[in-house]
Amino acid sequence: MAQLRVGLVGCGRIAERGYAPAFARAEGVELAAVADPVRERCERVAPGAPSFRSAAELLAAGAADALVLATPAAAHLRDARLAAEACVPVLIEKPPASSVDEAAELAALDPSPRIGFNRRFEPACTVLRDAGRRASQLELSFDLRARKRSWRPYDVDDDVLLDLGPHLVDLAIWISGTDVELVDAYLDGDRAALELKLGERGVARISCGEGPYRERLEVRAGQKTLARNERGGLRAAAGAIVLRRESPLVPSLAAQLESFARAVAGGGEPDLATAADGLRVMRVLTTARQLAERT
Repeated sequence: MAQLRVGLVGCGRIAERGYAPAFARAEGVELAAVADPVRERCERVAPGAPSFRSAAELLAAGAADALVLATPAAAHLRDARLAAEACVPVLIEKPPASSVDEAAELAALDPSPRIGFNRRFEPACTVLRDAGRRASQLELSFDLRARKRSWRPYDVDDDVLLDLGPHLVDLAIWISGTDVELVDAYLDGDRAALELKLGERGVARISCGEGPYRERLEVRAGQKTLARNERGGLRAAAGAIVLRRESPLVPSLAAQLESFARAVAGGGEPDLATAADGLRVMRVLTTARQLAERT
């Protein structure tokens, strides 16, 4: 398969720690150009590559045949529109947009963007999905803790619901294979708790918040645990510091880039999230925030 020339727009932490090494690992894609208002960030992410100050400049130069938007959510719709006008395919890093209305506009673009819910490409999450699809009634339990300061983003300051929530809500919908019917939510500063009714398939209970990194994802049917994935905790964090390993994001981002390249070439990629998937997630998050504000 020919290499897909991809332009990376946004050279913040996710680009430095995630996308740059993922491009080096992925097959079928080439990091052809980068764009960021801060030129030094471009040089850190892709030394020597053509660099631009914006997606508009990169598109005008014809420097790439597809884009990854790793910018703050508020910029996604603007740059995705420009790409759609140029008939350039786009993969948008989560969260897909800063509001449900913007997510709906993204879903209406042609060509429609893909959304970077890279957790779908983790083997452990595939095991959870396969277990969930085999059961008639599900109880999903997802708990995720992370310290924002450990990531030290340059520009973004999303709250915990928009920062950690999108992946977990998407996993609930993806694993169950159904839409969310009802939402209950509790938000308190750096903590969010959601309960989602997954149609006739069951329920998902999601908890996320500030704290030392750990996660526990569990799929149950009644009293039986069908699949579980746990990682993180203080001991694992200490080990990661000593070993200085690459970010755990890199393998799934690389697999997602490969899937994106195949989709651009016309392949069917059912695990690659669509703009419609992003809209579903943003509807849930918006409803959760509205419910919490009323209480």
